[in-house]
Amino acid sequence: MKKKIWLIVVGIFLLALDFKIPVGNLYNAMVKDVTIGEELQLRIVNHFIGTQPLLDVLPDLLGFVMIFIGSALLVRKNIRFLAAMLLIPIAMFYYIRLPLLPYQLEARELYLTTAGNTFLLAALEILIEFFVIHGIVMATNCLQNNWHNNELLGGWIIAMMSKGLLVGIDFFFGEHIFYMIYYVIFLGATIFYVNRLFRTLEFGPEGGITAT
Repeated sequence: MKKKIWLIVVGIFLLALDFKIPVGNLYNAMVKDVTIGEELQLRIVNHFIGTQPLLDVLPDLLGFVMIFIGSALLVRKNIRFLAAMLLIPIAMFYYIRLPLLPYQLEARELYLTTAGNTFLLAALEILIEFFVIHGIVMATNCLQNNWHNNELLGGWIIAMMSKGLLVGIDFFFGEHIFYMIYYVIFLGATIFYVNRLFRTLEFGPEGGITAT
């Protein structure tokens, strides 16, 4: 079971680590739309859209694929892994779509679609990890793991709260010092709950199928 979990862990870290470099052609000049607030437009353009597409050196798409494969190998252990598998293709679609929107849309449609898709993608990532982590907890549920599972879930909750806050901070303030502080908290919580995850596997039952 550990080898299958490793696929999910690698996927989780690929989603968590962001090292982006600019690629492709510059976006066209952004058109001001009088039907929505100027401040809203500026925040979306400067913080979510940018000037050109960004390529993640540690690609999130590969992270989604790793989590999908790991979940597929563990789906007989718990039905929650199936829920994660169903959400992953949707998340991948929005991940690919987001940097292409400025080439396809403009003005109000572009700004509102970009903001909506950005928040939706963050929500999908949190849901995917929710089903995966809870699937692992249920599949390794035993008396020896009770404390480790509680620590695992506690660390995961802090990490996911930080991930959600990061999107909000990026929207209001951009990726500056405030963002970096919460990013460090997010990475620390992720490392902690992954560590607890491997401790649960020391006592996790290898047999049996949990469908709850």
